[in-house]
Amino acid sequence: MAPIRVKKRIFIPVTLSVRHPHMFYFNDTVKKLFTTRELVVAPSVTISFEKILTIPDWWDYLVYNYIKTLHGDMTITTPESSLDPNGNLTSRSNSEYLRHGTATHWNTREGFVDRDDNESHQRNKEVEARTQDFGLEDVVGNAKSESLDLGEQTVDTKKGQGGLGGISHLQGRVFLLENLLLGPPRLRQIRVQKESCHVSEDFVRHFNTCYAAYSAGVEEKTGLHKGTQFHSMGALHATPIWTVLAFYRTGGYIADLTYERDENLRKINKLKDDNWLDSGSRLCLMEFNLYNENTDIFQSVKLLAEIPPTGGVIPQTHMQTVKQYSFFTDRSLTMTVIYIFWYIMVAYYTIYEINGLRKSGCKMYYKSLLNVLDSIVLVLCYLALVYNVWHTFQVQSLTTQAQTHEGYQSIDILCFVNIIYVDMMAILAFLVWIKIFKFISFNKTLVQFTTTLRRCSKDLAGFSLMFGIVFLAYAQLGLLLFGTKHPDFHNFVTSVLTMIRMILGDFQYNLIEQANRVLGPIYFLTYILLVFFILLNMFLAIIMETYNSVKSEITQGRSQLGSYIYKKLAGALYWIIHCGRKRRAHPNRLTISANEVDLDGTNAEFEEPKVLTNITQADARYFEEVPPDVQNKELFQ
Repeated sequence: MAPIRVKKRIFIPVTLSVRHPHMFYFNDTVKKLFTTRELVVAPSVTISFEKILTIPDWWDYLVYNYIKTLHGDMTITTPESSLDPNGNLTSRSNSEYLRHGTATHWNTREGFVDRDDNESHQRNKEVEARTQDFGLEDVVGNAKSESLDLGEQTVDTKKGQGGLGGISHLQGRVFLLENLLLGPPRLRQIRVQKESCHVSEDFVRHFNTCYAAYSAGVEEKTGLHKGTQFHSMGALHATPIWTVLAFYRTGGYIADLTYERDENLRKINKLKDDNWLDSGSRLCLMEFNLYNENTDIFQSVKLLAEIPPTGGVIPQTHMQTVKQYSFFTDRSLTMTVIYIFWYIMVAYYTIYEINGLRKSGCKMYYKSLLNVLDSIVLVLCYLALVYNVWHTFQVQSLTTQAQTHEGYQSIDILCFVNIIYVDMMAILAFLVWIKIFKFISFNKTLVQFTTTLRRCSKDLAGFSLMFGIVFLAYAQLGLLLFGTKHPDFHNFVTSVLTMIRMILGDFQYNLIEQANRVLGPIYFLTYILLVFFILLNMFLAIIMETYNSVKSEITQGRSQLGSYIYKKLAGALYWIIHCGRKRRAHPNRLTISANEVDLDGTNAEFEEPKVLTNITQADARYFEEVPPDVQNKELFQ
C-alpha cells in the first residue's frame, strides 16, 4: 500500500499540470470581447457576434466590431536599443514616445476601454508620422523590413528564461496589454463546386445553378477565387474543423490581413464589395493567435461563420489554449523533481508488471481485468512522455519560425495534439483512481460494491436489452415528431441525450407541446410512466435485491477496517516510543467464530493446535474422549 500512496501523491500534481489555472479566464475574457460584447454603431443598432444571422451581418461584425475590438486595444511597442553612432534618436526613445502616444487607447492596465474618438485618432496619426520620421515604418503597418536590421531587434516579453525573446516581426503588437499577437489575422473560406446538386426542371427558370451541402467530394479547390489563392490543409499547417453541420478536413482560400487598422478595413470592404462570400461558400473563419507573457500560454482563436445550404449564418467559436513549457522545460524546480520521481515510479511498476507477466504467463496474466488496467496505465504514461518530447521541439520550431516569418503563425497542430494529450491524461487519472479497488479487498465491507455488480451483471444485461429497445424507440419517435421544431430533437444523437435528460428531470415540456399539440403530451406522459416509473424502478430493484443478499453474507462478521487501522497506528506509536524498535510478535490464539464469513463466502475457524508429548497414539485418542469438565485427566484415566 505504501508505494501506491506515494504514486498517488506524485500523480495528482502531474495530471493537474497539463492545465494552467488561468486558461479558463483567458478563454473567457477573449470570448466575451469578441463574441458576447455588443457595440453600438447607430441609435438602436448594435453589432454582436452571437446575433449574426446573414452574410451581411458577418461583414458588419468584422468591420464595426471585430476590427474595433482588435485594434482598439492593440498597442504599438518597439525594442529598446542604444543611440546609433550618428547620435540619432534610437528605438528606445521611439518606444517611450509610442507608449505615450498610444496612452489614449486605455485608462487602466487591467481592462479594455474603447476610445475611438477624434483625439485618439489624431494622436495615432501623429504617432505613425513620428515613427516614419524615425525609420520605423514596419511597426505601423506598411512594413519595410529591408530598412531594418531584423537580426538585432529583440523584445523582452519575459524577463528571465520565459517569453518569446528575439521575435522581430511580431514584436510590435500587444493585445490587452499582456498578450502578443502571433502574426496578423487571416480570413479563410471553404467552398463547394458550382452545380454540385440537381435542380428540378420545374424551377430551372428561378435557379440557374445549385450548390450542395459540404462534403469532400464537392469541395471547390480551384487556384483562385476573386483574387484569393487556395491552399491545402498541409500548406496552411491547419487541422480539421468540426462544426455543427459538417467536418471540414481541408484548407481553403486565404485572405491575409495586416497589423494596420485602416489597411484591414480596406481589405475587408473590398472582399465584401467583390461578393467574396456567395452561394457556394460554406464556412468562413477569422483566425488569430495570442501568446500571454505572464502565464506562458498560447491561445488559438477561430471565429466561424458556417453557411448552410438553406441560407443564413451559424456563428461558432473555437478557442484552445496550450502551455508553452513541457515536462522537460518547466521552470518550476518543484515540478521538475515531481516529474523525475513520477517516471522513476513508472519504471519501477514496469519492471514489476514484467516480472508478474513472466511468472504467470501472458494468457493467465491478462485474465484479470485489473492487470489489463495496469498495462493500459503504463502505456498511457509512456505516451505522455513521447508527447512532451514532441511538444518541446514543436515549441522551439514555432519560436524559431516567429523570428523569421512575418505572416500568420499557425499553432493548430500544437493545439490539436495537445487536446489529444489532455484527454489521454484525463483518462489516465481516472484509471489510476480506479486502481484503488485492487487494494481494498483486504476488508470485507469494502468489497460489497464490486461483489454486487458482479452478481447482478447477468440480470442487468438482460434487462438493459429491453430498456434499450424502449429507450431508442422513444428517441426515434421524438426525432420524427419534433425534429424540425424542437432544438433537443434535431438529430438522433441529440434525441438520445434528451431521453437521458428527461429521466433526470431536465426537459422543456412547453416546446414539446408547441411542436405537436396532439402527440406531444401523449409522448411525454407515456415516456414518463413507462420509463421513469416502471423500467427505472425495476432496474434499481435488481441492484437493491442483489446488494441486500451480498450485505447479509459479507457483513455477518465484524469489520476488519477498524482493527486494521488500529494495528497500524499502534505499531507506528510503538515504533516512535521505543526509538525504532519493532514490537515482538506474541503467539495469539487465532480463532474465528463459526458464524463469521470470509471474503469468498466460506466459514473458517482457526484453533490453537494441541500439543501432547510423551504419550502414545492410543493415549492421545483416549484424552480426546475425556469429558471437558474433568479437571485431572490422568487421575480419571
